[in-house]
Amino acid sequence: MKNQTFTIYFDEAGRWPLAGPLFIWLVCPITKLSKKELLPFCDSKQITESRREKLFTYIERLKSEWKIISIPAWMTAAEIDKYGMSNALHLAIIRWMIQIFNELFPETKISNELPDPLSIKIKPNLKYTDVLNYFSELSAKWLKIELVMDGNRDFWLRKMFPFREIETIISWDAKVKEIWMASIIAKVSRDRIMESLPKKYAKYNFDKHKWYGTKEHKDLLGKYGPSDIHRKLFLKWIFPDHTFVKKLPEKF
Repeated sequence: MKNQTFTIYFDEAGRWPLAGPLFIWLVCPITKLSKKELLPFCDSKQITESRREKLFTYIERLKSEWKIISIPAWMTAAEIDKYGMSNALHLAIIRWMIQIFNELFPETKISNELPDPLSIKIKPNLKYTDVLNYFSELSAKWLKIELVMDGNRDFWLRKMFPFREIETIISWDAKVKEIWMASIIAKVSRDRIMESLPKKYAKYNFDKHKWYGTKEHKDLLGKYGPSDIHRKLFLKWIFPDHTFVKKLPEKF
């Protein structure tokens, strides 16, 4: 794989809800996808749930045929509370970058165990600087990475990682079909987590409001109080004194 360039597309789901994990998902084409293979895709926000499920199955087939790498990462509600949303996004991106290197170079596997998405425990297990150095060595020896992401921020990735190029363009998720693929996988995966929630969360009706701050959700918070998967960071009227670490951790 020496001197190869891979373009990675990513999107996220669950950035603004009052509860639950933040999901991000990357799509990395191994071969150039044809117009026919990309034709079915559109913005996940503009299609029905059943259509997203069908496209999710189709993406899984492309993955099984080794046409794409499709890898998740997430930050739990507890981690979002601890680090803030911008830092959480950055750390989630680091998690799936580690996984893509593990996928491409299994013989040089980096240990990085994702927590359960509904976990309230934070277990940092990798030293941040060691990971940065490892990425630099791998990218210098074997490949270059181009990263395409929606929005206008790169979450310090240009500074921290030796990417060949990073595209951060507002509304790319409305233009780039590979980002639509990542968006669909992230959305379906998040919805499946919601559908499998333990019974103790049933009283919050998460299946109806999808964890967002609707009137019903806020009324139920007033009635029952927050659960262990609610984000204190987003519940200022309940946790007015909550603060978070405003810098990246030494370990993650």
